[in-house]
Amino acid sequence: MLALTSRNPSRSGNPFFFLLHLTDPSVKRDRMAIAETAGSSIRRNLETLNSTLEDALLPNNPLQAVLGGFQGPDWFSQPSVTDDFLATDYIFDDCYNSKLSNQLHQLTMEIVETSESMSIRNCDQRQKGLEMADLASIFTISNLSTFISAFFHSLHWHLPVVHFPTFDPGQVSNPLLLAIFLAGAKYTNTRGESDIPPGLLSAAEEHIFRQVANLSRTQLPENSVGVEPAVEIIQAALIIEMLQFAQDDVQTRRRIRVVRHPCLVSIIRSLGFFNLRRRMVLEVCDETKWRALISEEICIRIACWAFLADGFLTVCFKNNPVLSAFEMACDFPWSTELFEAESVSAFNKLVPTYVAESSLPPLREVVMKLLNNSDADSPLQWSHSLSEEHLLILIYGINSFAFQARAGLFGHIPLNAIKQAANKWKSIWESITTSLCHLKKEKALHLGYSKHAEELWWLLNATLEASTVENNTKSLRYLESGETDELTNLNEFIRWCYKT
Repeated sequence: MLALTSRNPSRSGNPFFFLLHLTDPSVKRDRMAIAETAGSSIRRNLETLNSTLEDALLPNNPLQAVLGGFQGPDWFSQPSVTDDFLATDYIFDDCYNSKLSNQLHQLTMEIVETSESMSIRNCDQRQKGLEMADLASIFTISNLSTFISAFFHSLHWHLPVVHFPTFDPGQVSNPLLLAIFLAGAKYTNTRGESDIPPGLLSAAEEHIFRQVANLSRTQLPENSVGVEPAVEIIQAALIIEMLQFAQDDVQTRRRIRVVRHPCLVSIIRSLGFFNLRRRMVLEVCDETKWRALISEEICIRIACWAFLADGFLTVCFKNNPVLSAFEMACDFPWSTELFEAESVSAFNKLVPTYVAESSLPPLREVVMKLLNNSDADSPLQWSHSLSEEHLLILIYGINSFAFQARAGLFGHIPLNAIKQAANKWKSIWESITTSLCHLKKEKALHLGYSKHAEELWWLLNATLEASTVENNTKSLRYLESGETDELTNLNEFIRWCYKT
């Protein structure tokens, strides 16, 4: 049994509270605690979202309001149209439906076509492709607002790469609307598992990743300017990738791990996001500059959460990393509170508090500083600017180094350096969490996996200690280098070192 000391009393003495739940084979629903997080999520101000939805749901042709007796298909049910709308001068055309209703209909047809092509490609006569009738009850206008809200209350907290305050459903691309729509459908409490047709998520995954693959054949700009269409495809891919991992299906995990994730990382790398440094200064600003700052921040978040996804695959499934912390020359993302500010005025009120974060060095420099044994006793001057999410990114990076060292993938980072980095990380974590408690900061913003970062530190220490123990560890499959798509190896290791 490993000597796991200084256990966190707030978790009933169990340093692996969340990881045991995540890896428990008896848990069949919501292993990743996404729905549980939604239950304690902060209530968002939906006024802006509802306003943009109303605008996007107005008929393209004002005669739609006059033809009230005409009953079209349920797909195109419209909100009521006001007299003010009728008085407005619009260009008339032959389409009576709103942009969003047309977009949902288009998405449905695209998914059906993708599903049919998947069945033909696989020559699987047993698995019938999706049909329009299979999707009619889910791809409706009435579900749109509900599912979008559900997404931002649930999975978003674990993968915050879409900016809710400026999110406009009427302007978003098909891939991103599809990913958010389905994630919201999955985590809407009023819906059951049977409400999502079998094969829909896999068809959506295929549809989105076909567009990701197409990006590799596109001439990409040298910087983040003008890459908005690519950004939305990548956002959609990250969301559907995480959504699929939550389904607890081994074949799906293997496909994501072996095929999808490396493809996505390659595209993000080609866009230069892993080297992205901020061009704009964090300061009080107007609406236009705020949106420009947000666009830049989203690109940085894409890089960081792709790195987190890579670390997740390594820690949980012993997947050889396709990203190294040494490659992460980008800046750290903003803290949650700053990114989630509801408006430019709310953002400006927070700016003075978070200006110090802009002085943080790039991610890889922080990692190298943690690994530097010569600085073992010296304080890190920028450590007070790190947030819980920053520390989650760092501990995943250190865990990946430990895996690579254990698997013999490289030999120039000694275990002592990794242990030293882990100790420094723990010191910073304790300082920051103590400070947050002392200041009584609102904890509702810390709803994602960052609140479980300390468990990854415990796991790192356990693997480092086990690597020096000759006896009783040879039978532990988690310490072997072979990749897996099961969580049982990790669960077995945790139970061995903690003796639960």
